[in-house]
Amino acid sequence: MVKKELKRKPKSKGTLVSVGTIVWRLKATIVIALILIVAYFFFSQGNLFIEKGALLSMSFSVGNPFNIISYMLAHMSIWHLIVNVVSLVLFATIVELALSSKDVVGIFLFSAILTVLFFSVFNPGIVLIGASAGVWGIMAASFILNTKRTIAALAIIVALFLFLFPAAAIVVQQYETVIVQKNVELETALVTAVKTGNQERAASIAVEKSETEKELKEFGESKKLAAETIIDPFLHSYAAIFGIVYLFIFRRKETKECVRKQRLFSIFHKTKS
Repeated sequence: MVKKELKRKPKSKGTLVSVGTIVWRLKATIVIALILIVAYFFFSQGNLFIEKGALLSMSFSVGNPFNIISYMLAHMSIWHLIVNVVSLVLFATIVELALSSKDVVGIFLFSAILTVLFFSVFNPGIVLIGASAGVWGIMAASFILNTKRTIAALAIIVALFLFLFPAAAIVVQQYETVIVQKNVELETALVTAVKTGNQERAASIAVEKSETEKELKEFGESKKLAAETIIDPFLHSYAAIFGIVYLFIFRRKETKECVRKQRLFSIFHKTKS
């Protein structure tokens, strides 16, 4: 009896196809999240905080109206970035699966741009930084399109942040400790180099120590600025409203259909129970 060998398709190929399909369906969500992450570490030069001067130069205000796009790419701190990116990924996924990639981009920009313009009319002295407005617009849209999934996403965010915030605080503390320790070691090495008469090494250490002290000073200023920053509830409320406005202006038919399906599901569920 001859046994026939069954040809099986490699599992890796199917997995790659599945991953590729998911990435393609959520391309706008992934691209926006990556842009925010890359921009943050580019402008912070790989550090945990963007230097205060650079941060303010990217901010939006009545005095800096041309920063209508750059203000979204700047974040006050690493945890400010984490909050926005995690929230964006969860809520934008819901919107992108319900509508399309261009709608994720559209809602994000529509909410982010109109919110700061509207908010600044009544608050001309306030400086705005971060992608929160765009994220809140997407969150509000996702709530209309799929309420149950949005509530589930909110629960996930709360659970994640119970871990992420303490973890981020530990990372920042460790980062600061490393800089301080490095500065102390350089001070000791500089004293030793001067005592032994090694002028060339002393000069090299002095330059490195100056750069470290500058980094430590910028870190302290940025950390203080992040701690003093106020989160305005009205700003986020306006962003949520603009996110919903986008749906009823540009995607009225699809939005009504999503709302209708949710109502029908609720009625069916109640009848069945």
